Amino acid sequence: MNYALSGGHKKTLEAAQTILDIGGNAVDAAIAAYLVSFIAEPCMASIGAGGFAMVNDGNQIKVIDFFCQTPIHKKKISQQNFYPVTIDFGNTKEDFHIGKGAIATPGAIAGVYKLHQLYGSLPMRDLIEPAKIWAREGIALDRFQASDLTLLEDIITQDPEMKNVFFSSDGKLKTEGDPIRMEAYSDFLEVLSYEGRDLFYKGEVAKSIADDMTDGGHLTRADFESYEAIVRDPIQFEFMNTKVSTTGFPSVGGMLTTAILNTFQNNVVGKNLEAYSIEHFQELALIFSSISKFKNDPAQIANYLFHNFAINPDTDQKSNAKKWGGTSHFNVVDKNGISVSLTTSIGEGAGYFVPGTDMQMNNMLGEEALMPNGFHNWAENQRLQSMMCPTMIVTDSSKTRLSLGSGGAGRIPYAIAQVIINSEYFDLPIDQAIDKARIHFSNPEFEVENDFDLNTDLIPNINLWKGKTLYFGGVNAISQIGNKHIGYADSRRFGSTITSD
Repeated sequence: MNYALSGGHKKTLEAAQTILDIGGNAVDAAIAAYLVSFIAEPCMASIGAGGFAMVNDGNQIKVIDFFCQTPIHKKKISQQNFYPVTIDFGNTKEDFHIGKGAIATPGAIAGVYKLHQLYGSLPMRDLIEPAKIWAREGIALDRFQASDLTLLEDIITQDPEMKNVFFSSDGKLKTEGDPIRMEAYSDFLEVLSYEGRDLFYKGEVAKSIADDMTDGGHLTRADFESYEAIVRDPIQFEFMNTKVSTTGFPSVGGMLTTAILNTFQNNVVGKNLEAYSIEHFQELALIFSSISKFKNDPAQIANYLFHNFAINPDTDQKSNAKKWGGTSHFNVVDKNGISVSLTTSIGEGAGYFVPGTDMQMNNMLGEEALMPNGFHNWAENQRLQSMMCPTMIVTDSSKTRLSLGSGGAGRIPYAIAQVIINSEYFDLPIDQAIDKARIHFSNPEFEVENDFDLNTDLIPNINLWKGKTLYFGGVNAISQIGNKHIGYADSRRFGSTITSD
């Protein structure tokens, strides 16, 4: 069979293509793509990020959890470098908190090496090479990344040494088409290719970060030395006679996706909904508003899944911190059917760049909306929760028929669930399943893209959007149609695809 790729940036996918063309498997390709995304998608991905990768090797599906970990010890508030930055989104403004005190232990590099340990077939040096070259040569900003860069300018400029990366010689912020060059990242990758994972978690990089964190941050050498990427089992269930696998705890997003799909399946028994009818809208609205009452609490969601559907997600690991910031997602399926679905995030970034790398650290501890008990009340040394939830639908022979994931903050599980409903219940082609309108419940209003057959004058609390927008996520997917894999990218976030012959 052929291979297929879908994701947030063309160069991210071209890195994967390069590896597949020299005989690497889907995991090799995903590693190369992820390392290139740190340049191509600098507002989304970095060595300071975390994420989840779902892998189907044809025998079993596993989730590699390399999301961020809260610090082992918490400093007093008075000792923290932690402060707000206001981001202007045009029709609204929002405060995000950044600084060294907002940084959690990142898992990106640990995730890369865990993936390679478990599934890699080519030497890591070969997988690092595309990122090492393009970091030095530069990758042009696309429209979406340029827009994000503009939004996050006040965060990026916290480190004056990064002006040579993100600003032109005339002092203006780079725009669409301008190249992003990260020569220090290229140098870091060269050393990484020799020293491996320990460079970041036990070597000079860990020491450099930990030394800087003494002035206002929580992280120490112990945080890096104790960090591990964790191999987890996915949540698995049947939906409309298909086998669905999604990311389990600490992904609250995967638990919500499971709840939405199973509730929808129960509710439509004996019904014959027409796609994008008033009845379709009402069904989604009822489910979304009901599930919102769980307030993203994993214990409540787990209890609902167990008592209503006999699904028992593992939530034994204690965690009371929630995070669902800016994200990027890509998928890889190789010619042998091995598939990878990977989602990653740095939040908005902390404004702190790791010396000698051009790479920004996450601000996972610094968003007010995600700290319901107030800042600084997170539990120490715990995995953060996330809305990111790479998801797959598999055939009876355990091959991946559909691989998908999304960016979109708290809307991620709702976007993924709606695409699966469109595809598996309404039998829409996957491109239409992705492109068709979505809804989201933002209490007390329903945010609605304008495809539904609605008389909004008769339905209260509806905010109707005239066009497609990144607010509703950016679902990238790969589908098997007959004997061919085909990639699909969501126009809401200007995604990209590559499909071989």
